[in-house]
Amino acid sequence: MADNESKARQKMAEGEKKLKGGGGFFSKFLGSGGGGGEAADLFIQDDEMMENEDEESSEIECGSPGCNYMAKNLLDFEEHYKSHSFQCIECGRSFQTAHMLDVHCDELHSPFFAVKVAKHPESAHFRCLHPNCALMFTNARTRDEHARTTHFIQQDSRRRRADEELCSSMSRIHVNNSGWANDSDDGGNLFKMAKSWKEAGDAFVKAAEVYGSQGDSKHDCATQYAEAANCYRKVNPQLAVDCLLKTSEIYTDMGRFTMAAKNHVTIAELYESELPDKEQCIKHYQQAADYYKGEEQKSSASKCLVKVAMYAAELEQYRQAISVFEEIAFYEADHSTLKYAAKGHFFQALLCHLCIDPLDTQQALQKYENASPSFTDSRECKFIKEILAAIEDQNEETFTEVVANYDKISRLDPWATSLLVKVKRAIAADGDDDLR
Repeated sequence: MADNESKARQKMAEGEKKLKGGGGFFSKFLGSGGGGGEAADLFIQDDEMMENEDEESSEIECGSPGCNYMAKNLLDFEEHYKSHSFQCIECGRSFQTAHMLDVHCDELHSPFFAVKVAKHPESAHFRCLHPNCALMFTNARTRDEHARTTHFIQQDSRRRRADEELCSSMSRIHVNNSGWANDSDDGGNLFKMAKSWKEAGDAFVKAAEVYGSQGDSKHDCATQYAEAANCYRKVNPQLAVDCLLKTSEIYTDMGRFTMAAKNHVTIAELYESELPDKEQCIKHYQQAADYYKGEEQKSSASKCLVKVAMYAAELEQYRQAISVFEEIAFYEADHSTLKYAAKGHFFQALLCHLCIDPLDTQQALQKYENASPSFTDSRECKFIKEILAAIEDQNEETFTEVVANYDKISRLDPWATSLLVKVKRAIAADGDDDLR
C-alpha cells in the first residue's frame, strides 16, 4: 500500500504540472491526460488489502511547502487541498475561494483601502467573505462573526487577530498623505511594469491629487500628472490631454513657462495623431509659441508658429496663415544668421496668397523682395513669378509644367502640393466661366 501511495503521489504531481485550472484536488488529474487516470487507478485497491492496512498508514501528508497537515483520508485531503488553490503572492497565505483572496488582498495589501478606513472609520468598508453576500461591515471582527454564524465560514482566530493588527498598522502608516502618495507612485510603476496602462495612470493621478493637496508639493504634483499622461496616452488619449493640461497649469502657476510650453506641444501632437483636430492643434501650438516667446526662446516659438500657420492654411484660414508666416519670415530676414531661412516662409506665405487672389500675391511678392533682397534671386521667387504668369494666361498646361519643373529640383511637400492643386482648380474654373 505504501508503495502504491508513493507512486500515486508521483503521478499526481505530474498531472498537476500538466493540467491547469479546476477548483479541487481530483479535478486536476482525474480528467483526460496528465497521468490522472493512472494515479486514480493506483488508489483503487482490493478490499482485502485495504482491510489489512493500519489506520495510521491510510493518512496522507500534504506535500505543499511549509504545510505538515496529515489528512485522515482522501476526502479529507481533497477538502484540505482547496486551501492551497488561491494563494496571495504578497504574503503567501492561502484561501479556499477567489473571493476570500480578493478580500484579503484589498484589506491587507492595498494602501488605498487603509487610507479609506483611516479617514472614514465609521463607514462600512469590510466585505463579507461569502461571494454572494453583499453586506458590508465597519470592522473585520464583526464581519468574521457574520461569516461564521451565517455562512459557516471559519477563520483561524490567531490569523484573524494578526490581520486586524496589520490592517490597523497600515491605516496608521498610510494616513500620512506623503506616504500614500509614495505608495501610489510605486503602484503606478508596478502597473507600468505589467503594462496595465489605465491602472498605472489612475495610480499616478491619485498620487498627483495627494501632492496637490499639499501647498509645497507642486512640482511633485505636476510630475505625477505627466507620468499619468504618458500611461493614458497608450489607451485613452483624451485622459492624457486632461492630465497634460493640469500639468501645464501647475507649471504656469510656478512660473515655469518653458515646461508649460512643452506640455502644450505634446497636447498638440496628440491632436495631430491620436485625436485628429486641427483647431485644437492651432490652439495649443499657439499657446506653446506664446510661452516660448515670453521666455525669449525664439527658435522654439518659430517651430510652433509654423505648425499654426500650416494648419490654418489647411482649414482655409489663409489670412491667419499669411500673418504667421510673415511674422516668422520678417524676423528671420532681419538677422544675418537666419536671413537665408526667410525665403522658405516667404514662399509659404505666397502660396497662401495664391489661394486668395493673384493680384494680392503680386503685391506681397514685391513687399517680400524689398524686405529680403536675397529672396529675389531664389528659386522660390522665380517659381511664384512663373505661376503668376500662367494664372494670368489662364493656361493649365503651363501651370502644370512650371510646377513639375520646380518639383524635379526642389521637392514640394504634401502641404504645398495641396495648395497648388487648389490654385490649378481655380484656373480651370475661371476658364469654364469664360467659355460660358
